[in-house]
Amino acid sequence: MDSTVVGNLALLGYLAPLSLAVAALIASLTRSVNLTFQLGRAASIGSFGLLLGLGIMVFTSGPMVSPLIGVGDAGLALRLDALSVMMSWLVTLLGTLLIQFSRNYLDGDPRQRIFFIRLYLTVSAVLLMVLSGNLWQLTLAWIGMSLALHELLVFYPERPRAIRAARKKFIFARIGDVCLIVAAVLLAQTFGTTDLGMIREAAAAALASGNIPANATVAAVLIVIVAALKSAMFPFHGWLLEVMETPTPVSALLHAGLLNAGIFLVVRFGELVFLSTPALILLIALGGFTAIFASSSMITQTAVKVSLAYSSAAHMGFMLMLCGFGAHTVAIMHLIAHSCYKAHAFLSSGSIIEYVRNTGAQKLDTAPHLLSLLANMALAVVIFLAVATAIGIDITKRPGETATITIFMLAVAYLLVKGNTNRAPLYVITRTTAMAVLVTIAFFALEVTAEALLGRAIAVYPPLNAPTMVAVVIAVVASGVVMALSAFLPALASRPAWRALYVHLKNGFYANTLIDRLMDSLRLAR
Repeated sequence: MDSTVVGNLALLGYLAPLSLAVAALIASLTRSVNLTFQLGRAASIGSFGLLLGLGIMVFTSGPMVSPLIGVGDAGLALRLDALSVMMSWLVTLLGTLLIQFSRNYLDGDPRQRIFFIRLYLTVSAVLLMVLSGNLWQLTLAWIGMSLALHELLVFYPERPRAIRAARKKFIFARIGDVCLIVAAVLLAQTFGTTDLGMIREAAAAALASGNIPANATVAAVLIVIVAALKSAMFPFHGWLLEVMETPTPVSALLHAGLLNAGIFLVVRFGELVFLSTPALILLIALGGFTAIFASSSMITQTAVKVSLAYSSAAHMGFMLMLCGFGAHTVAIMHLIAHSCYKAHAFLSSGSIIEYVRNTGAQKLDTAPHLLSLLANMALAVVIFLAVATAIGIDITKRPGETATITIFMLAVAYLLVKGNTNRAPLYVITRTTAMAVLVTIAFFALEVTAEALLGRAIAVYPPLNAPTMVAVVIAVVASGVVMALSAFLPALASRPAWRALYVHLKNGFYANTLIDRLMDSLRLAR
């Protein structure tokens, strides 16, 4: 297909974010809540259909890049490739569901129309960001997305805890914005272009030749910092636990979509991040520690939404750690699955509370025998090797992929330990083993599917150098130790040291409290 025709077709992608922005504009000129809702729903459904059609063309004919609309290298340009298309499908699908849910959830609220306007603008900014083909468009859309989200977080101004959390998040976001702007300037100066595709190619060429510009290394570290701030990595996670007083659709949008922007940013600049060993190690360290810390703190919480918040932080950390491993296809696969799961979890959080009250929680009150633990770990290894061999996957081909599979193998072993206890009946053991096999098959199937769909849209696994390899090994060992301790926790829970650890975990190691005190001190000083 002619490049001019392809570019003109790519311009149609602007209709998706533009239609939602127009719906917000018209809604601001009318007082009809029903008209506002109908406009937004039609724009969202239409955007999904449009992007679905463009996406099919991308998967059949290749990426599409629109002409730059602007002056010089600064302006608007859309890049439609496998990554941006899949992310846009996710955003428009969740946006449509949230618009429909908000119609009933906020029915009767006198400010429902204002909520819809802010929601439309937020989804529009997210779409403009994921479809960006130009560095400056991505930066401006990133900032606009954050500012629009802030207006949703402060939707109930009479709730002081929500306002405090939103202000804290606002400060972290502005720090991230500054880092992203500096990174954009460095990239434009280093590579002489603001086109994201050309930056990817230049970074890949630099990696292949070994001639790595110093400014590119600094920009890669700054992008990792931006992603860590956006995705609520420790110790900047506290605001995420405190925004639960916002409307439930906002929580769903935040946890199922906007937190994922950090992972998207790292994957979009994957070749650039591979240039910097400090950036990779920072991803592994921040992501790995947050994943372990947040998943451990999650099980100590009694509030459903706070537990879900810790779960989101843990998943974000795990995905950033996968990016540090170089496992970008697995990270995107996990991102899409997590978004769908977490949106459902928040929108049905009231039903979950009712379910727990009616059924009660079942807990394992005994720890497994050491031989049982080793046997189940061996069984997990056998299952993974058997499934990988049957599918034709060499799990030792790439170090990053091997580390990722090892962590999933540990998770399956933990599942087996929970079910295959000495007291469990035979049908429970059989069912648990069958479930472990199905989970393993699903993991490999999704990984193969993700690699086939994403193709060259994301960076490939790099050859890890010695420092990065050490960080990867430490992360895998730490994951194994934490999972082993979790299996033996029931037997250790009665000891004073473990009781103290429980209290510290429940309070998040007091990191959020320390940041609150620091902010209060600065405000008093000012």
